[in-house]
Amino acid sequence: NCPIMQTRMPVELPDTANFQRQVELGSTLSGEISVSRFPRLSELIVSDDGSAMASLVFGYSAGYASVKGSIKADLKVECQRCLQPMDLKVDSRFKFAFVHDEDEFDLIPDEFEPYIIEGDEQSVIDLLEDELLLSVPMVPVHDEHCSEFMSVHEQEKQAEREASHPFAALKALKDKSDDKVN
Repeated sequence: NCPIMQTRMPVELPDTANFQRQVELGSTLSGEISVSRFPRLSELIVSDDGSAMASLVFGYSAGYASVKGSIKADLKVECQRCLQPMDLKVDSRFKFAFVHDEDEFDLIPDEFEPYIIEGDEQSVIDLLEDELLLSVPMVPVHDEHCSEFMSVHEQEKQAEREASHPFAALKALKDKSDDKVN
């Protein structure tokens, strides 16, 4: 008899969880979460359509209760150069060691960020939203020239740089003499 392999579907991420209990259980929470569930992020994006994929792995690392996680999302933000919507891929990885107050910050290894545990339940939404917020650039802009004005402006700047080069006049003379020889 062949054993039947069971595939596990990702769990829907809860709004909150008892992080200390998740550590004790060695739990992994992973799944999809709608971008519309992040109210602070909605102030930075032009559309809250779509979703993020997240994974939180709870356990002990370097002797500390911790969570290692990742979140990936395709966000629509406004380009600050042309003011048009643009796609922004976010892929963040993080490691938190759980502490109970700020006095413990200096005790945790450098590989971790401190995360203060208050009360029984902690917000999964807030943790993931914080990571997304940190991943969005302060001034998002298209990688390429996104407007005719910027393209023309960049060409003018390049011409100005070339003209101000100390040997630009010599290059122009050399180019003229090369033309006469040919």
